[in-house]
Amino acid sequence: MSACDCTCHDGGTRAPKRGHLARAVEQREAARRIAEAAKSEINRYFNDQKVYDTVAANAVKDDFKRKGREFKERASEAQMLESLYQSERQKTLNAIRAEEEERIAVAMARKQQEKDRSEREVQRLREQSDELRSLAEKIRVARVNKERSDQLVEKKIIGEQQQEYDRAFNQFVAGAAAEAEAQEQENQAKRREANVRARMVLEEQMQEKAEAARLAELEAVRERAMIDEVVRRIMEEDAAEMATKRQRQEETKDFISHFLEQQDELRRKEREAAAAEDKKIQEYWQSVREREREEAERKAMRKEIADRMYEKVKREMEAEMARREEEEELINMLRQEELEAKRRQEDEDRKRKAEESKEEMRRANEYQMKLKEEREAAFRAEEEAFRQRMLAKFAEDEKLEQMNAQKRRMRMAEHAREVQRLIDEKRQAFEAAKAREEAEDAAKRSEDDRVRGLVEEERKKLLREAAELKDFLPRGVLRDQADVDFISNVLEEMALNRAKATQGR
Repeated sequence: MSACDCTCHDGGTRAPKRGHLARAVEQREAARRIAEAAKSEINRYFNDQKVYDTVAANAVKDDFKRKGREFKERASEAQMLESLYQSERQKTLNAIRAEEEERIAVAMARKQQEKDRSEREVQRLREQSDELRSLAEKIRVARVNKERSDQLVEKKIIGEQQQEYDRAFNQFVAGAAAEAEAQEQENQAKRREANVRARMVLEEQMQEKAEAARLAELEAVRERAMIDEVVRRIMEEDAAEMATKRQRQEETKDFISHFLEQQDELRRKEREAAAAEDKKIQEYWQSVREREREEAERKAMRKEIADRMYEKVKREMEAEMARREEEEELINMLRQEELEAKRRQEDEDRKRKAEESKEEMRRANEYQMKLKEEREAAFRAEEEAFRQRMLAKFAEDEKLEQMNAQKRRMRMAEHAREVQRLIDEKRQAFEAAKAREEAEDAAKRSEDDRVRGLVEEERKKLLREAAELKDFLPRGVLRDQADVDFISNVLEEMALNRAKATQGR
């Protein structure tokens, strides 16, 4: 635009010298230059824009990379800081934990030390306290008495069980004997039944033999009748041939007679054999009855011997048990008397020691009071003597006799104040010593009260442990009704705990 203005201005000034063509050429040239300049400007702009775009893109990339690096660096730094924080925090926590554990360990150690110290002190009190030693000894005696009572009860139970066993054994022996007798009777019955059956078999055999003999006799009679019939028939039929056949008949008769004799001999032998068999049977049954009688006598003798031995052993065992029970009862009585005498002696010694201790404490108190009075009197005398010495010393040092009355009074008053100050200091020292002594006495009384409290506490513990031995405690263990009520409460508590435990199961 400025170029156009310049051209127009130049063309206007040179218009008289140039023509329109020249102006047109100049205008085209100017327009071309303007177009080239604009194009160049545009190209430059686009080139610059490309450069700017490249630079911007590179800047964006660089910025992105830078931001990425910064992010990574910040993340790494944050992680490192977090690690440092966690490390420091862990160190702090470890230190706090170590401190807490150390404090807990110290507290536990202190508590354990205090517990050990208390246990040692209690043990020392148990060992040194005559009352606790005496109570422990009495409780031990009560335990011994309870054990002996339990032993006696157990022995009584064992005796009752032994008696029950003896009764059961006697019943068993009687039952066994009855069973054996019943078995023997059953066996005898079986034997008798067997004998009866055998006798019946023998009788049947004898009847069979008799029947056989009867049948044989009948057969013989029938044969004899047949023979007679044959003879008769022969005699009738052969009467005519008697003469010729007599010899045959005689032979036949002889044969028949011989046959009959043989039959009679056979029957006689059978009868003799049957009689011999019957005799053997009778002898057998006689021997059986004899053996049974001898066996019964032997069994009765063995039973009588066993009963006598059992009764003898039973009497010996009862006598031995009675003797042992009597000896144990005498031993227990002697031990009880010894323990009672020992307990009485211990009670007397303890009472005597208590009286001696009281008397000694009274004498010690009187002696302490006397010492205090003597110390106070000596202190007052020493105070007065000190006062006089100091007055004399001041009087001598200041030479009061050489001074006038006014100065002497002033000096005397000053000396009196100084003496009073010294006396007050000495009195304060005396009062402080007296206060310390009274504090020590109070501390000693407090310690004595604490020790008495510990002794009483241990005494209560021992009584609690010995609550179940209430009926076996020697006289003097329970001092008053409070101890009796304490033992009763402990027993009720133990019964309640056992009931709860039983319900819990």
